[in-house]
Amino acid sequence: MGVRRGRGGPGGPGLEGDVAAYFRRALETLQEGLSPEELDLFAPNVLEEAAAAGAGAALDPSGSRLLEALLPRAPAAALSRVLSPLVGGLGGPAGHPLGARVLEAALRRVPEVLGSEREVLGQLEEAVRRQAEAVRGEALAFARHPNGSFVLRALLRALGGCPGGALVSPPCASLCLQAALEALRHSQSAACARLCQALIGYLVPPGHAPGESPLVSALEDAQRGRLVEALFGAAGPRCLRGLFREHLRGRLLGVATHRLANHGLQRLLDHAPRDVVGEVLEELGPALQQPLGRGHPGVLTALAGACRRHPPLQPLALRRLLEAVDCWEPPERRRSCLGPLGALRPWGGGDSEKGAGPELSVTVPGSLLLQHLLHFSDPGPVLEALEALHPPALAALALSPPGSRVWDALLSAPSVPPRTRRRLLRKLKGRFLSLACHRNGSRVLDAIFASASPRACAAIAAELAPQRPALLRDPHGRGVERRLRPWLED
Repeated sequence: MGVRRGRGGPGGPGLEGDVAAYFRRALETLQEGLSPEELDLFAPNVLEEAAAAGAGAALDPSGSRLLEALLPRAPAAALSRVLSPLVGGLGGPAGHPLGARVLEAALRRVPEVLGSEREVLGQLEEAVRRQAEAVRGEALAFARHPNGSFVLRALLRALGGCPGGALVSPPCASLCLQAALEALRHSQSAACARLCQALIGYLVPPGHAPGESPLVSALEDAQRGRLVEALFGAAGPRCLRGLFREHLRGRLLGVATHRLANHGLQRLLDHAPRDVVGEVLEELGPALQQPLGRGHPGVLTALAGACRRHPPLQPLALRRLLEAVDCWEPPERRRSCLGPLGALRPWGGGDSEKGAGPELSVTVPGSLLLQHLLHFSDPGPVLEALEALHPPALAALALSPPGSRVWDALLSAPSVPPRTRRRLLRKLKGRFLSLACHRNGSRVLDAIFASASPRACAAIAAELAPQRPALLRDPHGRGVERRLRPWLED
C-alpha cells in the first residue's frame, strides 16, 4: 500500500487516495455493526492493511478510529507490526492528535499479550524499548504535551505491567504522575514508596503554619486533589496513618462536605487500615447527614465499604448510617429503612413511609450502600426491610439496574441466611415470567438458579414451563429458556 508525502500534517505522511478510501469504507462497515464471527474475519484484514500502510494509517482520520477500535483485541503478531512504525519522539505519531491515541491503544494492549510466542514477544519488547528510549530523552516534554502525555501514561502502564489498566501541572502532566503511581503499585516496585515520599514532600511541605493543612488544601484543588487520590491508592498503611493523623484528623467534616475534597476522603477510606477507618467512623459518624445533605453520598458508601473489610466496626457503622437517614429511632423505623437507604435520603424525603410500595426508588449510590450492608456480618435491619416489601416492590427491585445489584448481593452474601432467601423467593411467585423477559430481571433469574436449592429451581421452572412460547418470543426470555431447558423438559 502506498503513502503520499506532505499530506498528513505534523507527525508523518498521509495516505494515497485509494488507501484512505479503503479505511473510510472499513470504518463505515465497523460502525454498521458486525457479529462476533464477522469481526473475527474483519479485524485481521484491516490490521494487516494498517501494518502495510505504516504510520500513515494512524494519522488518517478513518484509519486512526479503526485502529483505536481494533487494537484492544489485536493478537501479538498484528500488534507488533502495527506498533513498530509508530514509536518515536514528539515529531512523529506520538505528537500527533490522532497518532498519539493509536500509539496509546497499542501500548495498552502490550501487557495483555505477554504470554505470546517468544519471537513475537521479542519484537514487541523491542518496540516498547525504542519508545521508552524516545521518551527518556524528553520525558518532561512528553508529560506537558497534550498528545504526548497519552503516550507517556500508556508507556508507564506497559512498563509496570499494569492492565489498562515536579510534574503536578499542567493537568496532562499530573495524569502522567497518576499513571506512574498506578503502574509502580501494580508492579510492586520499590520505586513506588520513593515516588510517594517525593510527592508528599511536594504536596505537604514541612514547616506549615500551625492549624493549617497543606494536604486539605491540595484535596480542595481540582488538579492536585486527583494526584493526592492516586497517592492514597499507592501509599502503604504506615504512610496513610501518618498523613491522616497529622493532616486530616479533626478536619474530616470540612473535607467530607467539600465538593472536591470529599472524593479524596473516599479514596483514603478505600485503602485505609482498620485503625484509621475506626477513627474516621468515630469522628465523622455522628455527622454523616451533613455530607449527605450536600450531595456527597459517596462518603457514606466509602465508609460502609471500608467497614465491610473490618467486621468489628460494622455494628457502629450500621447505626451511624441508619441515623444519617433518620431510621435508627424509633426502632420500628428500622424495618422500613430500605427506601431511605436505597435513595440515600432521610426519612420522609419523598419515599413511601412504609417503604413497601412498588414506587420504591433505589439510586446507584444507594444500591452500592445496600450491597455493602448485605455483606456485613449482621445484615439484619436490611433483611427485615426487604422482607417487609410487598411482592410487586420486590419484583420491581429486580427489574431496575441498581436494584438488580441489590438482588445479586442478597443471593451471594454469605451472611444472608438461606431461610431468608427462600422466603424472599417465594414472594416472587407469579412474577418469574416478567423477570425472564427483562434485561435486568433475566440476569437476576440466572443468579437465582445459580444459588437456589434444587427444589426452588424446580418450582420456578414449573411456573415458567407453560410460558415457553412467551419466553421464545422475547430476546431475554430465549436466553432464560435455553439455560432452563433441562428443568423445563422434566
